[in-house]
Amino acid sequence: MTETESRKAVRRAFLKFYRQWPTFGDDSDERALAEWQALKPEERQAADAKLPAFLAFEAMNGRTVKFAASTYLRERRWTAVPEGVEGSSGPVIAATFGKAWMAERFFRLGEPCARLPALTRFQELEVAEGRADHKALWRERMSKMGWPAVNAMNDQAVRYPGKGTRVSGEIALLGADFEAVRVGGDLWVAWEAEHSARGWPWLPEMGRVEWVYFPPVGAGAPGEALTAFFDKLDRTKQLEAAQ
Repeated sequence: MTETESRKAVRRAFLKFYRQWPTFGDDSDERALAEWQALKPEERQAADAKLPAFLAFEAMNGRTVKFAASTYLRERRWTAVPEGVEGSSGPVIAATFGKAWMAERFFRLGEPCARLPALTRFQELEVAEGRADHKALWRERMSKMGWPAVNAMNDQAVRYPGKGTRVSGEIALLGADFEAVRVGGDLWVAWEAEHSARGWPWLPEMGRVEWVYFPPVGAGAPGEALTAFFDKLDRTKQLEAAQ
């Protein structure tokens, strides 16, 4: 293997590891790569192989991974994972309304709106005579028909709440830092308004469910939280393409 090929192999291995890191959208790629290159080959292999177990161990202890990948690599944090702890970066069955389930839902909402049929003649007449608002009617149509894959999740959540949804490991990791939002609370109402403004379908009747997970808002608003989530999603796609 030539030196150039070796560098490419190291970078490919880094990208495979890095795209699984929960906060990579906020990290410095260069710093993480530098720490990766500073490791011995066997350490790189261990850092990658142990990552799912590390994330599972952190989650089991109620900790959200918010530090950079470079920290994980520099401090060799995978070595602190006890023997017997396992995790998987492959597909998982996400519990309904949980972090991974909601991450999948936003992933589907990020897809383009499906082609919609025109308003009916009756609706057009209602608009023309001032009895209906064209934008409101169109948003309603988008909500009902624009994202059928999301509406399918809503329907399954009502009919079979314990079934869950199959989610890729990458999408599940994107939801790792989602925060719990109380159903009916102020933040819940703000998220519902954000969905309405975008023409997105809202969540179904929640029944006895009291908490649902959303991208962290912090001091901002749902729109800003969504921008951050979709930025991370774009980075995931870019890193996959670069492999």
